[in-house]
Amino acid sequence: MVHRFPSFEIDEPARELRAGSRVLPLQPRVFDLLVYLAKNRGRVVSKDELLDTIWADVTVADGSLQRAVSLARAALAEAGAPDVIRTHARRGYRFCDGDTSIADATPASPAAPSVNKASALERAHAACVAHDWLAAIAAFEEMDGLEGLSADDLHCWAQAAQHAGQSRNAIPPLERAVAAYTKSGDKIRAAWVAIHLAQLRLEWREPILANGWYQRATRLLENEPPCLEQGHLALLGSRMALYQNDLDKALELAEQARAAGECFTDPDLESLGLLFVGQARLFLGRIREGLAAIDEAGASVTAHDLTPWAGGLIYCGVIYSCITRADWPRAGLWTEQFTRWGKDKGITAYPGLCQIHRAEMLSARGELRQAESEIRATCAMLAQDAPWIEGEGWRVLAQILLSKGEFDEARQALARATELGWESQFDLALLRMVDRDADGAATLLARILAENAWSARSRKGRALAQYCIAAATAGRLEEARQAMAELERDPDLASTAALQAFATQARGELAVAEGRRAEGLALLRGALRAWLEVEVPIAAAHTRLRLAVLLAAEGDREAAAHELAAAHAAFRRAGADGWIVICGQLQAHLGLDAPQLTSSVSSS
Repeated sequence: MVHRFPSFEIDEPARELRAGSRVLPLQPRVFDLLVYLAKNRGRVVSKDELLDTIWADVTVADGSLQRAVSLARAALAEAGAPDVIRTHARRGYRFCDGDTSIADATPASPAAPSVNKASALERAHAACVAHDWLAAIAAFEEMDGLEGLSADDLHCWAQAAQHAGQSRNAIPPLERAVAAYTKSGDKIRAAWVAIHLAQLRLEWREPILANGWYQRATRLLENEPPCLEQGHLALLGSRMALYQNDLDKALELAEQARAAGECFTDPDLESLGLLFVGQARLFLGRIREGLAAIDEAGASVTAHDLTPWAGGLIYCGVIYSCITRADWPRAGLWTEQFTRWGKDKGITAYPGLCQIHRAEMLSARGELRQAESEIRATCAMLAQDAPWIEGEGWRVLAQILLSKGEFDEARQALARATELGWESQFDLALLRMVDRDADGAATLLARILAENAWSARSRKGRALAQYCIAAATAGRLEEARQAMAELERDPDLASTAALQAFATQARGELAVAEGRRAEGLALLRGALRAWLEVEVPIAAAHTRLRLAVLLAAEGDREAAAHELAAAHAAFRRAGADGWIVICGQLQAHLGLDAPQLTSSVSSS
């Protein structure tokens, strides 16, 4: 049977809710609930009847019913019918398709909304259906000026603001929604919105306010039976534990969130829980298990048609996990997938993070001018729209400037990242290496690894390789050997091609420092081949510079000149002007003739 209404229809055989030609996805029990209410639209259906009918095969609490009603209302709002399911206090729910006459029903508002009011609200929800978030915001603002919005409408308004990249503007309607849900006695919905507020406050670098909303949500749910919102609270707790470097607790809470999503048939929560499980495992050193969970979470975005909010968080987490492991091909594939998905959903809330990832990949490919141009524009945008990630933008800018050889500007960018609360000690160690302060770099890297913060754990393989190089260069050979031993004990720490290149380079530098020059040269040539294979030209050029120095010391001036010339050419193509100057200085220091360099550049 197909139930047809002015702006939507419910197709029972196809199990579809349709608004025009568009199918609005619903979870199985939510669809069953909607059908049951539509079939019984002449009366108020009690909560007990709905629980006994829709959840006949499982024991659940009122929270499951409230969540299902909320999801059904959200889908109907997208179809332009936000008020079809009415709540009758202490009695149940009724499906209203136009005929609101029923004995003993909740009294209607004394004055029916004006045409303008109804029109504004209809336009707001229609714009949400079309993913026209700016139009939705304007219509909600218009409606709010005419008459106070319901708690559900306030929540929809906030979601539209967030999808439009105006997360700061989402906070006031969310705060009003918490108050409205609390006043109506709907503690579970109030808790859900409080959780949303805590997440936004975290993103705006307001941890005290975030914790306040987290505690509010905890109190609202403390006497409630098991429900979906408790799973979302566990997810938020996992995120907060991750930031506090309590990885075991983060993993435990993420598992609880994933299990709650599975139990209550909520793909958003189940997939987000899976993402946080993967990240916690990754930071705990359980690399393969972590990557498997993260990839599964990424695939679930399209497989389960997740909401824009959940899908955006998952894609960002997946791409971040790839980049921290220098897995550029994998990061590129996920970024392309995310970009297509975001375009289809009309989402602009996450472009800043995507642009940061894009700049990192451009830098790795040697497109430094373009990378710098894009990340500078991104940093300016992040300061206005996404301050929670602004520090990462400045850290990546410092990385790009270091690759260009603009060291003073790189230091300034790192200082700004640190000022914004972002971890940038690893990049500072790289700058110390450029300053020929290998001892200072080794000391800093040793401290980073000893502190074992989640930011260090996320790229431990590279940190160990760099520590080995710095310690070997500084003559701290026992430390270098220990770092290499730890790197070799766990193959997962160097399980990508780029990380294997870092590890090979570290072995080469350790061999040279121990006096095994022939072996060291062979290993460094192997690292060079690896960098060229993964198409990371700046790293390859730096390896060539090191080879030039070692070959000149061995008396092979011609081979040294060829390596120096090839490095010069790579820096020139990338726009790394600072390193081009260093090539000239190194040429003079090694006593290589200028014609050799020019000739080699011309032939490269």
